Amino acid sequence: MYVAIMSVFVLLVIDPSGRVGAFTGLLISGPAYLAFGAVLAKFGYRRERLRRAPRPTPSVSQARRPAPTKRTGGGSPRRRK
Repeated sequence: MYVAIMSVFVLLVIDPSGRVGAFTGLLISGPAYLAFGAVLAKFGYRRERLRRAPRPTPSVSQARRPAPTKRTGGGSPRRRK
């Protein structure tokens, strides 16, 4: 699909003298991309999908608070006089 779209783009935008190099680059880029992916897979690289990605741990500000104490107000509002 990518090669088809880019071929139309090359036909419309690139001048005729530079089309041969552009088409050659398009035809070489697909197998080069696959070969690069194969080398990465051979060394154990796997893309993380959103469903499999680890959940981020909460930051310090979002961490659970300790239970309220008498000194910290106990979580209840003060009585007004």
